[in-house]
Amino acid sequence: MCRVIAVANQKGGVSKTTTSINLGVALVRLGKRVALVDADPQGHLTLGLGFPKKIRVSLKNMMENIIMGMEFDPMEAVLRHKEGIDVIPSNKMLTGTDLSLITVENREKVLKEYLELLEDNYDYIIIDCMPSLGMLTINALSAADSVLIPVQPQYYAADGLVELLSVVKGIKQRFNPGLEIEGILFTMDSSRYNNSKRNKQAVKMAYGKEMRIFEKSIPRSEAIAETASEGVSIFAYDSRSKGAKSYAELAEEVLNHA
Repeated sequence: MCRVIAVANQKGGVSKTTTSINLGVALVRLGKRVALVDADPQGHLTLGLGFPKKIRVSLKNMMENIIMGMEFDPMEAVLRHKEGIDVIPSNKMLTGTDLSLITVENREKVLKEYLELLEDNYDYIIIDCMPSLGMLTINALSAADSVLIPVQPQYYAADGLVELLSVVKGIKQRFNPGLEIEGILFTMDSSRYNNSKRNKQAVKMAYGKEMRIFEKSIPRSEAIAETASEGVSIFAYDSRSKGAKSYAELAEEVLNHA
């Protein structure tokens, strides 16, 4: 049975894309069949895995096929990365889809309908969401079994979660009663600094009783930052790094949560 995980936070720069890529590859390394969905018109996941900006078939085309009720091959958009992971790519053309969804009947469930056509091929589908709470993010949350929330342990991190968690609650009530919180993941963590420790504690105090907070955080790391320009995961770039170890441990936690 396929599990769909949305990686979401309306705040930018919290390592959503990096987490989507490295969690996905870590699961592949554990023998799972994984697809990554780039649901951000910036296309950073697509670019971060070395694929070009100009793509013949993308997530935009697949969602338009659903909207228009056309028959199509749902695997046509899938690209295979050399690390054994599949990618449904995107680029800036997806911006038009985000806007056009507003006028579509059952607009919240277009992505869900598409992903349901793929589920037999995968154990996990991971959706990299855009840094906003627009229609594409609402579609991702409506399609997902759970939402993983990367959070950088900075001041106001706990307050910044309020809006996202409110949207998740609304999606659960109206469109996706099975939606759960996969967990809060601390990223870009400078754990040796007291400020980081205080901010993590604030998030734990605010939300630790309501939802899971992953035990292992993802460290601030030059190696992780450099992977995007190489088009690979941290495992291909530096498999012995702390970042690789942290994402491997995250994948184990996600598997154990199944």
